[in-house]
Amino acid sequence: MTKLKADERDDLKMWARIHVRGGYEEADEIEEILYELTEDFETPMSERDRRIEVRNALIGAAQTLVDEQDSWPVLTDYDRLELAMDTLEDNGVVARANFTCCGNCGAAEIGAEIEDYEALGQVARGYVFFHQQDTESAVEGHGLYFSYGAAHSEHDAAHIAIAQELFDLLVAVGLKPHWDGKIDHRVGVVLDWKRRWVDGVPTPLKRWSF
Repeated sequence: MTKLKADERDDLKMWARIHVRGGYEEADEIEEILYELTEDFETPMSERDRRIEVRNALIGAAQTLVDEQDSWPVLTDYDRLELAMDTLEDNGVVARANFTCCGNCGAAEIGAEIEDYEALGQVARGYVFFHQQDTESAVEGHGLYFSYGAAHSEHDAAHIAIAQELFDLLVAVGLKPHWDGKIDHRVGVVLDWKRRWVDGVPTPLKRWSF
C-alpha cells in the first residue's frame, strides 16, 4: 500500500478534525470532501489507497471526539450558540450557521434566505450569519464572528440594532460576546466549541475491495 507523506497526512488529519468537530456534514459527506483534498497531494496513489487514507483520518477524528464528549457538561457553549440562533430565527431575524464559504458570498446570498423566510408568512427584521471559515476558526479555538444587518432598511441604526440584539442574546444564553458598537465591525464571541458527534464511527476499509 502506498502511503501519504507525513505532511500530507498531517493536513488530512487536520481537515478531518475540523470537519468532524464542526459537525455540519455527515460522515459520508466529509469523506468525499477529504478525498477531493487528497487529489492535490503529490504522492501518487491508487484510488483504493487514497480511500483508505481518507477513511483512517475520518475514523481517527470521529473516535477521538466520541471519546472526549463523554466527559462534556450537559450544556456546552455550542448548545448555547444553537439556542441563540434558534431564538433569533423565532423572533424575526434570519439566522444562518456555517453559511456559504466566506463573508462576501454570505452577503450576496443572504437576501435569498430572507425571501424564503418571508415566503413562509414571517416578517424578517434582519439577518445574522457566520460562514464556513468562521466555523473553522471557532473549531480551532479562535472564537466566532457574526455578520449582521437589517432586512429592509439602509439606515445604520437599523443594522446596529440587529447587532445589539445578537450581542444581548449571546449574553443571555451564557456566552461572552465582544463588540465595540461600530457598524463596520463584526460581533465576536469567545466560546469553547464542543459539538457532539452523532453520526457514529465509520469502519476501516480493507486493502482490497473483496
